[in-house]
Amino acid sequence: MIDVTKFLTADRIILDLSADTKEDAIRQLVKKISSGRAASGLPLNEEDTFRAVMERENQQTTGIGNGLAVPHARIEGWRELSLVFGLSRKGIDFDSLDGQPVNFIVLLISSHEEPYIILQVMSVLIRVLVEEGYGKRIFDRQLSVKEVLDIFRRTAVRESEQILASDLARPVIDAVHIDASVEDATRKMHLEHFDVLPVVDGEGKYRGEISCLNVFEYGMPDFFKNLNTISFVRHIDPFEKYFRIKGDLKVRDVYVKGSPTLSKDATLLEVIFEMTVKNRSKLFVVEEDGTLIGVIDRFCVIDKILFF
Repeated sequence: MIDVTKFLTADRIILDLSADTKEDAIRQLVKKISSGRAASGLPLNEEDTFRAVMERENQQTTGIGNGLAVPHARIEGWRELSLVFGLSRKGIDFDSLDGQPVNFIVLLISSHEEPYIILQVMSVLIRVLVEEGYGKRIFDRQLSVKEVLDIFRRTAVRESEQILASDLARPVIDAVHIDASVEDATRKMHLEHFDVLPVVDGEGKYRGEISCLNVFEYGMPDFFKNLNTISFVRHIDPFEKYFRIKGDLKVRDVYVKGSPTLSKDATLLEVIFEMTVKNRSKLFVVEEDGTLIGVIDRFCVIDKILFF
């Protein structure tokens, strides 16, 4: 195992980040990299490094939710991974996936020759700061730089390049309750441009999924499924049934129960298998107890693997 503190040293921890915007925050973190003794061997100067990070940031926000943002870039000729940890107590708007301000901003810069190392470090950051709750401890107790380093020494990045579902998944912000109306679900699909939504119960447990196809099939008369053509009734309204009772129609009446899920430890190969062989455009990641914790779509794979 590789100790995260191989990359995170005391001089690259900022516990009083004074930035007001994400651009300011990224610039302050980049400055830490460019001002060190090793900076003379870097392929880009401070301004060009900043532009490279912002170019990636402008493609899609790196505010991944739960108060954490991980701006990053892969730069040709960069040596080993550079990591800078910043804490903003007042919070910074990062256009995060969950819409909440960010307190922890961790800058990661790697070379093109290490395509997965940023994802691996991100996995550690999420586990330590979010899942294990150390982020709240760092924020609440005003720990010293040494104490922050000690926390990260207890964890390590996997030495292999195995990418798991938990590394790829993004937070779920678009689930629909099983007792919600189908009208509300389809409105969410319309507003967010979603084809599939996960269905959860009151405890956040995954129950299945509802898709545009499920709504279409519900509106289609049953006998149509046995026809080779509908040209003789092409003017019929296929949604007459749906619109007649849509006020009372619930998600539980339409959704697909128990559709397949992935564990957070599923490998990249398993993800690709489900998306290609099983032709699934969206995969839902769950804990062992069935709690929905993330979603992976084809864009996640393109974004994080091919263009990370």
